[in-house]
Amino acid sequence: MFSDIKIPSLVYKIAIVAVFVTLIVFLFRTPTTEISPEPLNDLGIGTSTHLRVGTDGLSGAYGQLEEMNIHWIREEIPWSEVELNPGEFRFVYGFGNTYRDFNRMLVEAETHDLNVLAVLSTGPVYLPHQYPEQSVDSDQLLKRWQVYVQTVVDRFGDRINYWEIGNEINNPNQWAKVVFPTSQQATADPSPFLYARMLTTAYKIIKQHDSNDVVVLGGLLSSTNNNCNTSLYWYLGELRNAGAWDDFDIIAVHPYWENNPPEAWMYRGPAMDVESNLCQPDIPIQTNLLGEIEKISNFAAQYGAKPIWVTELGWREDWLTTLAAAQNVPTDQIESNFLIRSVVPLLANEDVRKVFWNSYYEDPGNPGFTLGPAGKQAFSNIARLLGGARILSDGKTSNQIGLETGVFEYRFRKEGRTIIYLWTASGGTTPYLVTLRDVPGKMYRAYVANTDDLSISSGIEIETNNSNLTLYINEIPVVLIQDNVNIFSSLNFRISDGLASWGEKQKDGLNNWANNQVEQVGNRVLNWSEKGIYRFMNWLVDQLGDQNG
Repeated sequence: MFSDIKIPSLVYKIAIVAVFVTLIVFLFRTPTTEISPEPLNDLGIGTSTHLRVGTDGLSGAYGQLEEMNIHWIREEIPWSEVELNPGEFRFVYGFGNTYRDFNRMLVEAETHDLNVLAVLSTGPVYLPHQYPEQSVDSDQLLKRWQVYVQTVVDRFGDRINYWEIGNEINNPNQWAKVVFPTSQQATADPSPFLYARMLTTAYKIIKQHDSNDVVVLGGLLSSTNNNCNTSLYWYLGELRNAGAWDDFDIIAVHPYWENNPPEAWMYRGPAMDVESNLCQPDIPIQTNLLGEIEKISNFAAQYGAKPIWVTELGWREDWLTTLAAAQNVPTDQIESNFLIRSVVPLLANEDVRKVFWNSYYEDPGNPGFTLGPAGKQAFSNIARLLGGARILSDGKTSNQIGLETGVFEYRFRKEGRTIIYLWTASGGTTPYLVTLRDVPGKMYRAYVANTDDLSISSGIEIETNNSNLTLYINEIPVVLIQDNVNIFSSLNFRISDGLASWGEKQKDGLNNWANNQVEQVGNRVLNWSEKGIYRFMNWLVDQLGDQNG
C-alpha cells in the first residue's frame, strides 16, 4: 500500500516544517490563553426564525446567532402562504403581527454569515378539499407543486443551495398540511408514494438549476408514538420501492426523546423487514439517541448509504418539568444538560453531518421548544470550543466510556490542546468520583459546560497524574480544556492526526507537492503570529490528506 510513497522523503519534508516551527518556539512564549473561536459548520437553529420574528426582528435575531458562532438556519417557504391563488405568487406580505420578506431574509442571512436550509412545505390552499372527506386531488397537487417549486427555485435558487422537501412527511399532523392545507386540526395518513413523486419533481428542478445544490429529505419524525403507518424505516423502504431513493442527497430526521435523557433506551416503534418492507409489530425497536442514528444509517445503507442531518432536535418544556422537579434544578438547566448530551455525541458521530436545534424562538403552532438562557449559552460554548476541532476517535463510540455510574466522555483537539466533554447519564446532582486515563498534558481547567465565562481566571485548575485525571462529576456536563501546549508539541499532535488517515489515501506526487509547499513557505513563517502558525499547521496536514485523497 505504501510502495507509491517515499516515506523517508516525506518525513524529511515534514521534518523541515518541524525545524521552522522549532525556531518559532524560541520567539514565542506559550502563556495560557483562551481557546479561540472558529466557524463550526455543523450546527444550526430552526425552525423558521423569519416566520417567527418577521422582517423587523430578523437582523437582531440573526445577529444573535452570529454571535453564538452559529452558521446555519432552517427557514420555511410555505406554499400555503406564498401562492394563495393559482399562479399568483407573493414573497413579501403581512401575516398576523409580522411582515415577511423572503428576499430580505436571504440578504440578512448573507450579512450574518448564515447558510439557509430552505424548507418547501405545506400545500395549495386554493385546490378543492374538505376535511376529512376529500383531500386535495393528487394529480392536481403534483401539477401545481411543479409550478411552486419551479417559481421558488427560479427566484431564489442563486442564493439558496440547500433544500429540504417537506417537513415531517411521516407525521400525520404535518402531512395533513399538504393534503388538507386549510384545516388546522387535520390529520392524514402519510403517503410515501405521493411524496416520492413530489420529491422526484423537486429534485429534477433543483438539480437542473444547479447540479451542486443539495436536496434533503423532509425531516422524518421519530418518537415513541411511531407505528406501522408512521415508522421512518417503513417510509424509507417505501421511497426505495417507489424509485425515489436516488432523488435526494441527505436523510433528515427529527429524533424526539420526550421526557427522557438522550442516553435512555426508549421504544421507537415496530421493526421492519428489510426485504419485504413489512411491519413487524411484535418486534419493538428499543434504542437510545445515538443507537437510533446508527440503526437509521445501517438500514439506509442496504439501499444506498446517505449522510444524515438532524434537522430538528429538542425537548419541550413540559417534558422537562418533572425531571427538573425530581432533581431540584431549574427546567432550563435540564434542557441545557440534554442539549450538550445530545449535540456533542452527534457531532462526534461520523454519520451525522448537521444538527439543528429546535428552536430559538417560540412557534405558536408547536409551543414549548424555545431555547432557554442556559441552553443558549451551552450551544454557544459548543460552537466556540469545537469550531475547527478534531474528534479524537472514529467519531462513534470508542471515545465514549460507560462505567457503572453511566459516565460519558468525548475528546476533541483544537490548536494542539485537548478538550473533553464529560458527564454522567444518571444520578442527578449527586457527585461521582471518576478517573480519566491516557490524558495528554499536565494541566487542565474545568468549567460547567454552560458557563458564561470561559476565561482563564474562571476555570478550576486540575493537574494530571501519570496521564490520569481525577475529578467529581454529575449529570450537569463539564468541559475540560488543556492549558496551552508549546507549538512543537502541537505540530506533533497535528501530524499524528493527519497521518492516521493516510494509510489508504496514497497517491503519486505527494513528495513533490510537500516539497513545493515547504519551499513556498520559506522564511516567511518567521513573521507569522502564533495563531498563524497553528493555522498553517492545520492547513498543511489537511492539504497533505487532500492530496492523497
